[in-house]
Amino acid sequence: MKKVVNNLDDFLSAIALAGIILLISTNVFFRFVLNNPITWTEEISLALFIWLVFIGLSSAMKTNSHVGIDYFVRKLPEHWRFRFQVFRLVFIFAVTLIVFVCWGATFAIHGVAKVTPVLGVSYTFITLAVPVGSALVLYHLIRVFIRKDRDYVNQERGIE
Repeated sequence: MKKVVNNLDDFLSAIALAGIILLISTNVFFRFVLNNPITWTEEISLALFIWLVFIGLSSAMKTNSHVGIDYFVRKLPEHWRFRFQVFRLVFIFAVTLIVFVCWGATFAIHGVAKVTPVLGVSYTFITLAVPVGSALVLYHLIRVFIRKDRDYVNQERGIE
């Protein structure tokens, strides 16, 4: 079960990316070769892209490969560097919990009445990507905190 949850974000991201590529390629063929575009591909592609971004965020957090500017962090002495990185992870945890999970869930709940123009699908299915992806981020951060993973914290952009 643990392995399934650990790899869930990678699997969902791969499916979303493959779906986007397949839908856009198919629509390009239909639009320019058959002169008959598929009207709903933009909505589905946009929804898949939103899921890809927020689930991909979890995947990047899991491997500590997200974007960061660490020039000043590298200039710190080693013991301060580690403390700063731990503070950074705690700050990311708090912001993710409050902003993305709590407010994202509220945002998703308020999207029930709003539907997409072509398919008529509730925006809740699209905006659920925010709290779901963020919950996966929190899961990976909790794993780092429980293991007291110094390697994860110190691997920050070549710091070792």
